Amino acid sequence: MKNSRVKPGTPHRLYLGVDVGGTKIQASLVRESGEILGREKCLTPRQGGPEHIVAAIEKAMNDMLRKGSVTADHLTAIGVAVPGVVDPDNLRVVIAPNMSLTNVALGARLAASFKAPMAVGNDGNFGALGETWLGSARSARSAVYICVGTGIGSGFVHGGKLWRGARESAGEIGHMLMQLGGPQCGCGSHGCFEALASRTAIERELRSGIAAGQTSVLTELAGGDLSVIRSGMIRKALEREDPLVTGVMRQAAEVLGHACVNVRHLLDPEVIVLGGGVIEACSRFVMPIVEDIVSRDPLPGAREGGQVLLSALGDDAVVLGAVAAARRLVHRSPFKKRFAVRPIYRELASVGLGEIAVGRKVYDCDITISVAGKVKKRKAKLVKKLDGAGHTVGSKEVAKVCRGGPEVLFVGAGETSHVQLSDDALQFLTQRSIRYEISPTVKAVDSYNKSKRRKAALFHVTC
Repeated sequence: MKNSRVKPGTPHRLYLGVDVGGTKIQASLVRESGEILGREKCLTPRQGGPEHIVAAIEKAMNDMLRKGSVTADHLTAIGVAVPGVVDPDNLRVVIAPNMSLTNVALGARLAASFKAPMAVGNDGNFGALGETWLGSARSARSAVYICVGTGIGSGFVHGGKLWRGARESAGEIGHMLMQLGGPQCGCGSHGCFEALASRTAIERELRSGIAAGQTSVLTELAGGDLSVIRSGMIRKALEREDPLVTGVMRQAAEVLGHACVNVRHLLDPEVIVLGGGVIEACSRFVMPIVEDIVSRDPLPGAREGGQVLLSALGDDAVVLGAVAAARRLVHRSPFKKRFAVRPIYRELASVGLGEIAVGRKVYDCDITISVAGKVKKRKAKLVKKLDGAGHTVGSKEVAKVCRGGPEVLFVGAGETSHVQLSDDALQFLTQRSIRYEISPTVKAVDSYNKSKRRKAALFHVTC
């Protein structure tokens, strides 16, 4: 895995964050700054008992350590996220409605192979921690994170602290009743939010429609096998304006919008952050519907707030939140100033016309710099394929540059300020609370060097 190797004895504290989802398991090796050194993913076993899932978790963790050339002895702490009610004091899964982990002492099972201190918690809670630490809620005092995936999870953070509830079941918004007498949920109740708007619910409605005789491009996209309808297939069907998929997704988006209004009325957080596989794949369709419903909320507040944002961390929100929880476990909370560790950024310099220096290396081409400080050459052919013109930075390229959740994006627009951000790119940044500064490259270099924030950059140097 490129850029994932860490030399033994490294002075950087290392953590392992694990996201156990209904569809996939992701294990990530993470520095204390939040820099992700590598990711290992595998499918979550759908058949068999708890031993199959625990074995898959262990394998993903071991594979990640092996690819990073480290051992468990190099880890400061481990964080593991699970979709369900968790007893974090005893590292036990109380109930997991969508997988075979109910009443499993997960921490004890994993401790046999991994001796580092371990935090086990709910995935929605950890997602909320991740977005508050490094994502779209980084500047908010209070935030609710809603993850729409196989199920629907949620978490509430106020002042950098999770609200877990008296029974460790706060934030189970997926099981909030949204329709009396509605479809049965995996938890056993009927009409839950999760039973109406999760990917599992969406799949159920799509299969039902096709079984009833409605035609859909999904049959083609799935190769005739509709046993699993992935979020990417749904996105492609929406792009082709498939009537069945459009109708089902509109209904799910409306339920999500009303759920956001309920959250505002109950908790009144500064921001609500939407994430998860369904949102990542289908936000262009879903977000306008949600925003319209929230904007029509008839109960106003005394001040501005309650904005709905998209996750800035994507698939990494939960693993980074798991790392935040693991850091707290070893008394190095990322929400305390004395333990706030930022990536190390090299000094930039405009060497001359058409050249830029990063540290000691000089580039004579456009470059991007990630939030972790990694430099890549900007590939003109790829840019034109993604966004149509080299001088217009579109949302797809911005999404690549901003992976990892920078606070600010610096854009060097060249000497004659030819480069501009497309409307989609501006919307991408706004929906994730990422500031941007666009200016002639020489000025942008100076601004980048002076900034003390987590940052990313794109510099146009060729004209």
